[in-house]
Amino acid sequence: MATRYTSALEREITDMRKQYETWVRSGEPWSLRELFSTPDCDIADYCAQFRPSEFGAQACDEVERYCRAQGIWLEPAGAHYNSMTPYLHPNPISGQRLTVIGLFNAILFWLNDTVGREKYGHLTEAGQRRARDELERLCRLLETRTASADTTPVEAATVEFLSRTDELADPRWLAGFLDSTVEHLRTAIRDQNARARGDLLTAGEYIDLRAQVSGMYPAIALCEFGRDSYLREEQLSAVGLTADLRRLRLLTAEIGALMNDMFSFEKECIADRSDFNLIPVCLLNTPGATLADAVRDAGAVVRDRIAEFRRRHDALVDRSREPALADTGLGAQLSEHLADLTACVQASWVWQLETTRYKGNSIFTENHPHPAAALADEQ
Repeated sequence: MATRYTSALEREITDMRKQYETWVRSGEPWSLRELFSTPDCDIADYCAQFRPSEFGAQACDEVERYCRAQGIWLEPAGAHYNSMTPYLHPNPISGQRLTVIGLFNAILFWLNDTVGREKYGHLTEAGQRRARDELERLCRLLETRTASADTTPVEAATVEFLSRTDELADPRWLAGFLDSTVEHLRTAIRDQNARARGDLLTAGEYIDLRAQVSGMYPAIALCEFGRDSYLREEQLSAVGLTADLRRLRLLTAEIGALMNDMFSFEKECIADRSDFNLIPVCLLNTPGATLADAVRDAGAVVRDRIAEFRRRHDALVDRSREPALADTGLGAQLSEHLADLTACVQASWVWQLETTRYKGNSIFTENHPHPAAALADEQ
């Protein structure tokens, strides 16, 4: 149960940042690889065979051209978020579908980097009112699929996304996907920091909310759109797979969100002064904990979920190969979807290693600039 926010918590957050400054100057960097790995599964080995979509360059170019024309391309963040699309969705059947997914991602990241949870608290009161109004207009557009006469650039991009998706997607899937997107936006476009909320979430409450805020649920749904292959709830229920697949999707969302918390700790909690992140949540919910304790605890949260994901994934793969399912359309669909969920987990590691979005002075080895990139910066 959430506890009331107090000045004592404020002091702990301030002290956490002081500990960070000391650690980044003189401490030994942590290895996220070590934190996320278990004796039987090295996270780097688990992700070694991952490859982004073959349509990546084509889709990213088209999305960038469109977003620049619409005025929703961000510098320098645009290149980072655009590059994520072929990683998180490596298996679409066409460049056209990956481009639609990329447009959706561009809309969400534009919102995140202008009025999202990390930025919202830094806006003026008038800016926050505009952000809330923008959110309500966008949610109405997604719910009604009808644009207002005076569309903003991000609304115009959303209209384009809806038009393209409507041509290609299964109608029932699309309705559920849009509902999921609205639910995400209503949590993401607001200040989720403890001071603004007036309370401190427990670790469990935070993880539930973070998965929703992350946008991972719509991202997972887009895997089905990418393949043009949609799993039906009634079919899964008939063979007793609903609960197992729901849990696996939940783990996929949580791994993506919480792994990002650790990679983006400095960007969010130091640069943007946020405390809506797994590391400070672990620290603040453990009396007497240090930043080092919180990093270890947060790493364990991610590691345990990866281990559970692998175990449950393998069990579902075995189920898909049983005679009752193996030779059916559902068995084939399930196998593909399981591969997509694995790719989401692997992409969460691989893309965040390769992007320069989180690179810089860091307490994590993986966030230190690559030697080639550092040399280029010096030159």
